[in-house]
Amino acid sequence: MLRIGFLICFVFLQIQISAAEKHQKNNNFKFESAGMRLELEEIIQVDGVVWGIDFINPKTMIFTVRRGETLLLDLKTKKTTPLSGSPIVHRVMGGGPFDSVASGGLFDVLVDKSFKENKFLYFAYVKKTKRGHALAVAKGRLEKNQIQDLQDIFIANNDSEEAGRWGTRLEMDAKGFLYIAVGDRRIGDNAQDLNNHLGKIIRLHSDGAVPIDNPFFGKDNVAPEIWSYGHRNPQGLAIQPKTGELFEHEHGPDGGDEINVIEAGKNYGWPIISYGMSRTGAQIGTRAKLPGLIQPISYYEPGIAPSGMSFYDGNYFKGWSGNLFIGSLNRMRLNRIAIKGREILEEEQLLSNWGERIRDVTEGLDGFIYLATGSGKIARIQIQAG
Repeated sequence: MLRIGFLICFVFLQIQISAAEKHQKNNNFKFESAGMRLELEEIIQVDGVVWGIDFINPKTMIFTVRRGETLLLDLKTKKTTPLSGSPIVHRVMGGGPFDSVASGGLFDVLVDKSFKENKFLYFAYVKKTKRGHALAVAKGRLEKNQIQDLQDIFIANNDSEEAGRWGTRLEMDAKGFLYIAVGDRRIGDNAQDLNNHLGKIIRLHSDGAVPIDNPFFGKDNVAPEIWSYGHRNPQGLAIQPKTGELFEHEHGPDGGDEINVIEAGKNYGWPIISYGMSRTGAQIGTRAKLPGLIQPISYYEPGIAPSGMSFYDGNYFKGWSGNLFIGSLNRMRLNRIAIKGREILEEEQLLSNWGERIRDVTEGLDGFIYLATGSGKIARIQIQAG
């Protein structure tokens, strides 16, 4: 009888544990923010790192997988369609603490502001060159399930064998100017050298031509494509819808991840000023305000490894109007920032229980917020039903 009683208690305990685990699992994807009851819906999971997401129309997402694939996702049926004609990428091992990871490949995808008329797409990727590899941006036209007439419109001019810190985000403003975030390729001094594209924000016409109102256009010994410089590893670009200002975030060395507002011709300081440390614990550069160097509007200490950035401009999430969202890789969360002009009013950490490295965050054309992760998941945030 004692043995039977013990068995019954054990089974009852296991049922309670199972129910608690199920309850906890369900609760992991339900949360509250700004007075709203929200839920996260996982739409699909693919094999590989989903790096960039954008939208063809309110019902169709386009996304990239880092190893070199581009796919369409029907947001209603949740079916994916692979596209032929993606850029031929050069996969590179990561470098630094990620030596064993093939982190180079296909990165961001951007849908042209006038896509309905011209069908143009833009891709950031690692391209094999004679001296190693370089960040490149290609432009193509979507026809059914094919990317046609693909051609490079930008190739960073300081190619090398260095791995990592490519940057690689793309953004387009209301006038159709294309912005490209380029990392310093693990050589900090590149960011201060105006002869090369590394550690810079690049500004081009959509066909790759250099705008004559770029700050260094026509100057000797300066790359005319440069819009701003002194950046380390920028992995987030977003236009503030109300003001048209370009926001950027970038990885610091060990801590010191920055949020910046980008202005033409300005120097954002890396590696002269930094709020991060080397991996040995030594301060890099100085935290002091120096003439001619722009300070970030905010920084993270310790760092969050930011990736992806989007302002919310829709009407669906009333409590999030005008907020800025940033994905975090190493902290595995989504940061929501209430911001007024350039002043950060409040910052909230969301989805910490999800356990995903959030690689990209974007407002959909349907008003929902969509997320992409390093494990290959695509998900959306919506208001809880009922």
